[in-house]
Amino acid sequence: LCTYCNPIDKNVSGKEIQLLNFIKENYYDQIIENCRSIIKPLELDIYLPELNLAFEFNGLYWHNEINKPNNYHKDKSDMCQEKRIQLIHVWEDDWMYKQDIVKSMILNKLGKTPNKIMSRKCEVKEIGYQETKQFLETNHINGFINSKIKIGLFYQGELISIMCFKEYKNQFNLIRFCDKLNTQVIDSSKVLFNYFINNYNPQEVFSYVDRSYYQNCYAEMGFKIIEKINPDYSYVFDGIRLHKINFRKELLVQEGYDPLKSEHDIMLERGIFRIYDSGKIKFKYIKRKECSSELHSLTDPKVSGH
Repeated sequence: LCTYCNPIDKNVSGKEIQLLNFIKENYYDQIIENCRSIIKPLELDIYLPELNLAFEFNGLYWHNEINKPNNYHKDKSDMCQEKRIQLIHVWEDDWMYKQDIVKSMILNKLGKTPNKIMSRKCEVKEIGYQETKQFLETNHINGFINSKIKIGLFYQGELISIMCFKEYKNQFNLIRFCDKLNTQVIDSSKVLFNYFINNYNPQEVFSYVDRSYYQNCYAEMGFKIIEKINPDYSYVFDGIRLHKINFRKELLVQEGYDPLKSEHDIMLERGIFRIYDSGKIKFKYIKRKECSSELHSLTDPKVSGH
């Protein structure tokens, strides 16, 4: 380990100190560091009691499968949720290579986003591949993914918010949503989603949300939680997390590794370790069907109570 990034006389890494200093520069109420009294016996790296908000800095070495149980990050999220605390997991490679995006997300959680725009002042338009790719690579923590339906929100001709959907076997999945960096577009999620509902008339929409950077907009759009999905793993390779699909056993065998060994055993022998996320939340939206009895109950004074 680099002793600059991980000072010998410190209990935290240099990058975690950077994260803490950024929060201190933008938040002036109480900040509790390395707290073990909230979710005993586990520790919260950074806790903001007035906001019921906490941050965990996940170094890729100290948080891989050799040093942490597979459910470690999920358990911390669950324990925080029981205390009505939202836990944000800041991963080391995101902080290193996507720091602008991470900082923008943190400012949003702190209520310190510098630019705010009302969505009613914006125009909704469907957009193309290149415009979508450029916007997501710049503004979304998970970058670009191809999609069938790409809907943008424009303010004075500039793209400032985006929502993307895939269709698979007559099922729609909401796979990307974000605003422009350091910009909060008020009600952008509802405006973009309503456009999708009105123009594509889906009966159901699903979305899978990473608990590490969970957003609160799904309830506002009418989604319900239907499942909490257990943690999945990536491999730590050259200082970043790479999806496990890149290390499937058939690919490893093609590269000359022993076909009698499992993917996991091969990777362990190579010194490439798994790191587990904090799980996902599966959301489902069902289009509400109005019926004559519902309409009657809303208009009949005897039923509605008016």
